[in-house]
Amino acid sequence: MRSFLSKLTTIDEKDLTIKEKKIVDYIKNHLKEIVETNMKIERMAQEAGTGYSAIYGLLKKLNIKGFRDFAILLANDAENQEINIAKNDENVVYGYINLIKQNYALIEKRSIFETLNVIRDVSNARVFFCYWENLLSGPAQELFNFFYKEGYNAILLDSDQEILKDRINSSVENDVFVFFTRYGNSSRLNSFIESIGELKRKIVYVSGKVASNNITQYLTSIHTLIVDNPDQKVFKGHISQSVPFNYFNDLLIYHYLNSEG
Repeated sequence: MRSFLSKLTTIDEKDLTIKEKKIVDYIKNHLKEIVETNMKIERMAQEAGTGYSAIYGLLKKLNIKGFRDFAILLANDAENQEINIAKNDENVVYGYINLIKQNYALIEKRSIFETLNVIRDVSNARVFFCYWENLLSGPAQELFNFFYKEGYNAILLDSDQEILKDRINSSVENDVFVFFTRYGNSSRLNSFIESIGELKRKIVYVSGKVASNNITQYLTSIHTLIVDNPDQKVFKGHISQSVPFNYFNDLLIYHYLNSEG
């Protein structure tokens, strides 16, 4: 299900202007009223104490195409809040299903096939699977194991600075680097990506945050995942932080096995 609140989790709050933060706060506190009154942009700007440009600026950052699509996303969020969720085990099941649905709506199939083509084009070279946070070691190792068994020269890496430097410096033209990061936008990670990009190596970026502007030019394919529960009013439990990355792996592997290479 498409959701404004879910999209909001893919950008850092520090990347929002003061006016954009006021809009976000207003929406969170008046979501039901906005949807029920079919609030227009003029009134929303007035109620939030901002101008039209701030609203459109926020939509652009979230890759939302116009106010009409924005209204649809808010309606979906309001519907989620109205759902009467069963307690205990069913509550956890709902949390998993909802998070996967949000990622299903966000992940572009075109990007999945871009990544598959990048990996399939590897010839006499290596695919480096690097997890930036320890909590993503499981998903990264799972994808590494799959492609290793498929006959690829796959190598698993963590965020060890010296080893990464060595791998980057010894990389060859067709090498591919796949990065898994929950938080994204680490200055050290960005520095490594810039070094790899300047060598014209291909980079796949799988992150829980939108890639920062200074590295986007170096990324061959980008996958932004929803990793946080977008609305505590709907689900207050805990979901394993690796779930969205496991879903991404399964999606990539499914298309690898069921599409012509």
